[in-house]
Parts: sequence; structure tokens; C-alpha cells
Amino acid sequence: MELSIQLVPKHKPGLLLANPVMTASGTFGYGTEYSQLFDIQRLGAIVCKGTTLNPREGNPQPRLAETPCGLLNSIGFQNIGVRALIKEKAPIWANWRVPVIVNIAGDTIDDYAKVAGELDGVAGISAIEVNVSCPNIKAGGVEFGNNPKSAAGVTSA
Repeated sequence: MELSIQLVPKHKPGLLLANPVMTASGTFGYGTEYSQLFDIQRLGAIVCKGTTLNPREGNPQPRLAETPCGLLNSIGFQNIGVRALIKEKAPIWANWRVPVIVNIAGDTIDDYAKVAGELDGVAGISAIEVNVSCPNIKAGGVEFGNNPKSAAGVTSA
């Protein structure tokens, strides 16, 4: 059965996925953690955790709360920063067949532009996902997602 899907059909190089099954950003780390547990090459794509210009420690503990319906989280973009991601993670991803999409975030439109610029053309990174909806950080995130003009500013930067 043919399950492939063109994720960005109007973009010249496109992004062909073997199937439509992708991880959600934030729930799958950088993919390397799970590569020891199952064949991640069976996925259509991996969307790594949110990445910012500089490393972030994230929100203080506790960050997870169990509810009758699942979990609530407030991680706060704990991440290694874009430069460490390029140095430490991208070389691993470059050896994978599964495309890796990097979720990017920032406090300002300029932050988003800088992170996207750093990632442009890096081997192992197939695309970016722009995060304008994180509600549990002090600046950025949902501030951009709640305002169409701000969201347009982020995506056009």
C-alpha cells in the first residue's frame, strides 16, 4: 500500500514522507533517545523538541502533572540551543533515512529569523516547524500565535 505524502508540495524541493506518521514536537526529544528502542526509520518524519537561539533550562520542576485523561506539561523549551543542535544532533540525523523537522521558537521575530538562518542548508535537517503556540514561556510563543500580524511577521522573517 502506498502511503507516501508530499508535506510541502508548493516548495520547490518539497518534502516527501514515506508515510504520514510523524512525532509531535516536545514528546520525542531529538529522536536519538528513541532510536535505541524501535526502528525510527519506519516513521514518516521526526519533529524534534523546540529549539531556540540559545540553550534554555526550561521551567522549574515539577513540569508534569498526571490527570485522569493524561498528562499536562510545562517544559518551557528546555533545549540545547541551535548551535549545539547543529554540532551534536544534525550529524546523527544526516545518517538517517527518516526526515527530521526542527521545531523552532524565540522571544522575538529576530530570534526566529536567526534560528532559521542557522539551520538553513544543514545536512540532516529536512525542514523547520515554526512554534508560535507555546503557552508556558514568559515571552514569545503564544504571543505570536494569537496575533495574525505577529504570526505573519515570524513566518516571513
